Amino acid sequence: MPSTYIRRFSSAILAAMGVFLIYYSYRAIGFLVEFSFLDHSLWEKHYLVRGDVVIPTWLRVSYFMAWMFPISATAIMLLVTMYLTNLIRSGGHFSIQMIRALQRVGVFAVIAGATLMGATSVWAWMITYQNTAERRSPYLYYDSAQVGIILLGVGIFMLGWVLKTALLMRQENEEFV
Repeated sequence: MPSTYIRRFSSAILAAMGVFLIYYSYRAIGFLVEFSFLDHSLWEKHYLVRGDVVIPTWLRVSYFMAWMFPISATAIMLLVTMYLTNLIRSGGHFSIQMIRALQRVGVFAVIAGATLMGATSVWAWMITYQNTAERRSPYLYYDSAQVGIILLGVGIFMLGWVLKTALLMRQENEEFV
């Protein structure tokens, strides 16, 4: 049974992550829906758009989908992290469920970072696609935050891998004795 300190601290972290997940989803998806579908003037008055252009629906849907992948991966990563925190709160230290959840957090962090890198690589191309002049092309864009998310995800996955190996070795030693 976990100590009361661990239960209280993980409960507070769990509540904070829940609030952040709701806020993040509301803000990110809300702006994306408004920019893509509801307020056409946001796109047409964007600083990269030149001239009087009409943005086709397929391009708006493509832009929406390009940004929904990193938003969804981040939300799933947060949900799995909340599950992991709940396992720790309930005393599931070094269980196979905790290790699998830890590895899933790492996988979704890598997916979130990679899809964020992909979306930022094509967004300017999508915004300027209808321009007659100054049309930008897709290019590989990355910054330290995106690469950091990917490397953090790899590190978390590898930590889970090491813990899984240690758990299997412990089980093997218990069977031997």
